[in-house]
Amino acid sequence: MKVIKFGGTSQSIEGYALLINIIKRALEKDNKLVIVLSAVSGVTNLLEKYIQTKLYAHVHDIIKKNKDFVDKLNEHFNISINIDSVFKDFFKLVDEYYSQVQDIQYIYTGINGDSSEEYDESIYNKKSDLVHLKAALLGYGEILSTNIFYALVFKVFQTNKIQLLNSYDFIKSSKETTKLYPSVEFSCSPKILEIMGNSQIFITQGFIASTPLNKKIILGRGGSDTTGALIANTINAIEYEVWTDVDGIYTADPRVVKDAKIMKSIKYELVQEMAGMGAKVMHPYSIIPCSLKNIPIKILNTFNPGEGTLISNSDNEIFSVASQKNITLFKITSLNMWDSYGFVYDIFKRFSENKVNVNIITTSQFSISTTTDEKDETILKNLLDDLLKDYEVEVSYNRAIVSLVSNNLDSILKKFNLTDIKKEITHFSSNNLTVSFVVDDRDCLENVKMLHDICLKN
Repeated sequence: MKVIKFGGTSQSIEGYALLINIIKRALEKDNKLVIVLSAVSGVTNLLEKYIQTKLYAHVHDIIKKNKDFVDKLNEHFNISINIDSVFKDFFKLVDEYYSQVQDIQYIYTGINGDSSEEYDESIYNKKSDLVHLKAALLGYGEILSTNIFYALVFKVFQTNKIQLLNSYDFIKSSKETTKLYPSVEFSCSPKILEIMGNSQIFITQGFIASTPLNKKIILGRGGSDTTGALIANTINAIEYEVWTDVDGIYTADPRVVKDAKIMKSIKYELVQEMAGMGAKVMHPYSIIPCSLKNIPIKILNTFNPGEGTLISNSDNEIFSVASQKNITLFKITSLNMWDSYGFVYDIFKRFSENKVNVNIITTSQFSISTTTDEKDETILKNLLDDLLKDYEVEVSYNRAIVSLVSNNLDSILKKFNLTDIKKEITHFSSNNLTVSFVVDDRDCLENVKMLHDICLKN
């Protein structure tokens, strides 16, 4: 059985025509397929805007975008599909969310006369329910796209061998959570094999999941990659194909570096490292499920089908230059750090309490430097105020991280002088696969091109 994932940009006439042909061949050869779909491009952003603003205009934009897509499909394939019942369910969910928000605002006014204990419990329960409602709303783009595609393929093939699945039934978090973007482990339940039954083609949603108590949550942006990988792992797929809008994995962003080359094959570990350092390859969590069972991953272009990039246990020597912009650098110093213990825990406990993530960390006897891609100025200020209570802190904004990833890093580093890079921090990964430099945002592009040019020539 093969798993195929189609991203948001692939939800198109070209993409669906490609999938129709893939399904046709699978049906002819009696092969099984699982197809994982993202939302139509732009829909999740509109859902986020509605949640933030409560403006109904965004809801109508979502409906229009999907209805326009249905109209194009009907015209192209000369059929008539209709998912009005799914749109009605969407409106009900929107109304439920809006009502829940109003209830919370009402409770906060205190005019309902609750005691303080009842008041606190009521607020907690309402907020918890609201998180799961938000998750349900954010994941509705995938519900829409899978229903559209299922209606299409059912009309085209007229067979009961095609089944629409619900990812909420088998993509599960390891524990209960009330966070919209929970930092918990996810897995695909073996229940999926029972749900599949004797069908042959299975269509399901990426991005969405549920807790052990069946509360709706989401995997985070880019999570559809992970959905497909989790399913591939559980069903022991022979291959996992990720169809997107690029020809494969490049040695650098081809929009930035004109000489960037496609890598025909690359090792799981290196792709995960690249994704973690900012390369727009795959979601970092989507590599491990396939690597655990040696399931090859193919990156393919929906609009230019070709060889693409194969992710496997390849030993090919490769390099890639990636970057992350809009980074904030914290340099934290205290003489009390010397010959002491617990200060590292204390510092990063404050990052955690302020809900600020970290990218890279370097340490010395008296200081710690770390970076974050947190954008909220209020959150960053609160963290800074917290740290200043006990430490000297220097904060540098508008920084970038430029990373060189390679399974031949030692050899590459001999080919250029590190002093050529105007940097504030140099960081070597513990697995000896990556060297990263914190630089000024304005110098990011120049450094990316320079590193790529040196690696390419040697």
